Amino acid sequence: MKWLLRGIFLIFFIFAAIVTAGYFVAPIQSIERSIDIAAYPEDVFPFINDLQAYSQWSPLYAQIADAQIVYGGAESGNGQTMAWQGSAGAYPFGSQEIIQSQDGEFVQVKVNLSGSTATATHAILPLENGAGVTVLTKSEIELGGFPYLDRVRTKLRQSWFDEQFDQSLVRLKTISENYAGG
Repeated sequence: MKWLLRGIFLIFFIFAAIVTAGYFVAPIQSIERSIDIAAYPEDVFPFINDLQAYSQWSPLYAQIADAQIVYGGAESGNGQTMAWQGSAGAYPFGSQEIIQSQDGEFVQVKVNLSGSTATATHAILPLENGAGVTVLTKSEIELGGFPYLDRVRTKLRQSWFDEQFDQSLVRLKTISENYAGG
């Protein structure tokens, strides 16, 4: 009986320690990545300003590859929407909407990830030598509140998220450079 009580106390102590650590982790996960692309802004912009083209490189689409997707709203740019459901991944349902777009410069996307709010901002900056552009992407995802377990889990998986965003930017680089060359 003594060992059982110690085991229960230990489990409770570990849970309380994780909850306490989660309280001190930022409530928003921020991921910032960048890549240089040998293309003009007008070659890259269509791939970040159209949610259907966005699917060719965005890290989200790898997470919802098996979902049913519906596009709506504007043809591209401000007001274009996308919704999905039925994904077996981390986000079984959700939506995206382009809320800001400046031709050849930046796009901001509002995302609903199964009830969690996120924003993704993509900026295109010409390189000083004129040999291409730098694409900066920043994603901010609201993490769950009490008991703060999502915050701890996300912090532990930060390198995985960074890798997913790096891979997505490599895909954007490849399709943009192929588009510019063709």
